[in-house]
Amino acid sequence: MLLQQFFDAGLGHASYLVADPDAGVAFLVDPDRAVDVYLAAASKMDVLITHSFETHVHNDYLSGSRALAELRPIAVVSGPDARVEYPHTALRDGESLDVGALRVRCVATPGHTPEHVAFLVSDLRRADDPQYLFSGGALLVGHIARVDLLGPELEERLARDAYATLRDKVLSLPDYIAVFPTHGGGSACTASVAGSRWTTLGFERRHNDVVRAAAGEFREFRETIAQGLPVAPAYYAHVRALNHRGAALADRRPLPLLSDPLPKGAALLDPRPPHLYGASHRRGALNIVGNDGFAVRCGAVVKYGTSVVLLTRDEEQAERLRAQLALIGFDDVRGYAEPIAASDDATATTQQLDARTAGRLAGEGAPVLDVRERSEYALGHVPGARHIPYEQLEQRIGELPRERMLVVYCASGVRSSLATSIFERHGVVTANLRGGFNAWRNAGLPIEESR
Repeated sequence: MLLQQFFDAGLGHASYLVADPDAGVAFLVDPDRAVDVYLAAASKMDVLITHSFETHVHNDYLSGSRALAELRPIAVVSGPDARVEYPHTALRDGESLDVGALRVRCVATPGHTPEHVAFLVSDLRRADDPQYLFSGGALLVGHIARVDLLGPELEERLARDAYATLRDKVLSLPDYIAVFPTHGGGSACTASVAGSRWTTLGFERRHNDVVRAAAGEFREFRETIAQGLPVAPAYYAHVRALNHRGAALADRRPLPLLSDPLPKGAALLDPRPPHLYGASHRRGALNIVGNDGFAVRCGAVVKYGTSVVLLTRDEEQAERLRAQLALIGFDDVRGYAEPIAASDDATATTQQLDARTAGRLAGEGAPVLDVRERSEYALGHVPGARHIPYEQLEQRIGELPRERMLVVYCASGVRSSLATSIFERHGVVTANLRGGFNAWRNAGLPIEESR
């Protein structure tokens, strides 16, 4: 058996190509929409992908299963309660199918979502016993996937389902089982995960706080899984419905280079570093730095379905960022354009403060805002700083003072620069703390904790 993991650091998403090279066949588990990478990997292994297994209907990224089935004769396999609206095979709890000498057995594991299943795999050339668990969100490295994404009306039921799944299904398996989850570091589908991208059941039984809590009373388990959850990006509310219908292939036509005036109503996304954005940018542009987190941050602050213009001179960067956006369903990318407008009246700047200057202004009474996650804020923050995660600024902007310049910070200055660009659109005067809380700490300035 050959196994290759594909990991998208921005989404915290892991998918898998599992092959029987002797039989020349392979299957996928939870592929995303960047389908070419799977086809290329299968070609390199000299195998044909015959099946694509889906552990659940995803909230965080668009599945590539339907798109793959449009390109190749690939059977999509899910649990019986997924009820996706495109051709698929439903495996019930305990049922299995063979891909070459690889036997794949479905295990009902509701909790993260109601329809969730995991897949136990046996390499029959070695043994009939299962050796690998593709766990989706039922078991992660150091945690499990959250149960609150489908709303408060289902949260309690799903928490009880997750408790039963761990006790009755996952913990009944032997310790030697290798576990390959779908959600990893960077995913908002969980509170936190360890650095490794795979684990064993025995290790998680000993070291996973959630698994250990599941061995006790439900109340303790419920409290454990609710701790430290990040804000779920707004786009999560839309992606699950798209995955029910099945996402088609993403647009592959080259992006056009646009000139002024840019399309009305489009979100202008400036992917440059904060210091370049601060020096000069198009008025109203959102500074979403073009790193691994680009798509998730766009999905957190841009209304779903909004058209997009990428503000970069680099065609290659524009195509890369367009591909990231396609993974979460932002398909209406109109093109790319110069990041700085030709007209001075369409250009703005944002002040970038060093830590010492920010400390002096805070001491003189300037309001300070922390836009990190709650867990980050609790571990240490600027004394007296208000806390609103950047994902919630549009809804809570009225809570903030406008009489004086607002000093905004995150961990490194990236999320806070995005926050200042949101404030600019509302006429709020802000300054970004260059280097963020890391710079503040390194400067030896005072820190408060609120555990």
